[in-house]
Amino acid sequence: MTERDPRIYWVWLQHALGAGSSKYKKILASYPSLADFYRAGKEGWLLEGYFTQKEMRGLCTWTLDDAAALAEYCGRLGQRIVTPEEEEYPELLRQIPNPPCVLYVKGGLPDFDSRISVSVVGTRRATQTGRTVARSIAFSLAKSGAVVVSGGALGIDSAAHKGALQAGGVTVCVLGCGIEAEYLMANASLRDAIAQKGALVSEYPPGTQASASNFPIRNRIISGLSLGTLVVEAAARSGSLITADFALDQGRDVFAVPADVCSPVSQGVNALIKSGAKAVSSAEEILEEYAGRFPDKFSLDENATDAIINDNDAMLSSPVPHPEIPAGGEGELSSDARTVLSCLDTSPRPIAEIGAKAGLDAARLLAAVTELELSEAVRSYSGGRYSLPRPSLQGRGRLKM
Repeated sequence: MTERDPRIYWVWLQHALGAGSSKYKKILASYPSLADFYRAGKEGWLLEGYFTQKEMRGLCTWTLDDAAALAEYCGRLGQRIVTPEEEEYPELLRQIPNPPCVLYVKGGLPDFDSRISVSVVGTRRATQTGRTVARSIAFSLAKSGAVVVSGGALGIDSAAHKGALQAGGVTVCVLGCGIEAEYLMANASLRDAIAQKGALVSEYPPGTQASASNFPIRNRIISGLSLGTLVVEAAARSGSLITADFALDQGRDVFAVPADVCSPVSQGVNALIKSGAKAVSSAEEILEEYAGRFPDKFSLDENATDAIINDNDAMLSSPVPHPEIPAGGEGELSSDARTVLSCLDTSPRPIAEIGAKAGLDAARLLAAVTELELSEAVRSYSGGRYSLPRPSLQGRGRLKM
């Protein structure tokens, strides 16, 4: 039999067992390698006694040639395959009960084992204040050298990714579909920028479309890649709480931003705090948990962190902006931001149209748009559209939620 790339066996097994399975650990406890397990064939697999009928069908009907063809297709798409046998596979992820057999990766996977990593998650239906809080904390985390992990969804996830990118830091997006899937096309430019500055990661192979059942399974990877998980705005029954539960089961830390008790998107985070999650209002309060374990791995700039919560009106007041982020005024903007601004008027424009007119690549465009959002020089709309503020809103400061 021709010698195969060991990764092919992992691709084959992942397809057979499906996402979220922990059975490869049982397999490797009985066989020296996945190649030996493959050669055992149906008779040997049945003797193991723990495979379902669906898993047996997968093991028997999908071949190594099929797996090799998928791996070759990944290469054409610019995706890499990382398996638990490889040094690049994060040790943090190996430690969870059901680590993925395969990580499909686009971009540069950071060294999670030598850096602080924090996941920032929350509701898709975030308030403006919630998005500002998530972006501000993610900015400070990334500025201090931490990896920011999230799920690429609208709302809190997008705000966290943008904050990390605006800080010039590293962020990782864990998807619940194939990396190339047409999921949330309004965030396509964001994903492109993440792939350039960090990594897109998925357990799901190319061709897998997003489905509701994928995301809870995906969430264990978000928490698994992180020393701690921060929840910013989550309803009583939120997928973000599933991520927090996974973090607890994995022995990781859980943090939550205290929120207005009257807001429906705050019930989940307040419940977490009641259950023992650490209430935080800044990146510094998260990073201090890891200072003893990573004394030389991050540099916390106290001037770059800010108090997110106002003692009098929790979650109703805007945070103090970072010194590095423009607080307003076109004269303080970067040249890219000014270029984008010159392409806008009061009519909402899709971000792809703005980028084409400005002549900026995805990463520079996203950084410029984020800078303009933070300085309140533009107005954002659903579907990844932007415009200049309407005259009636100019000069009136931040809108209160």
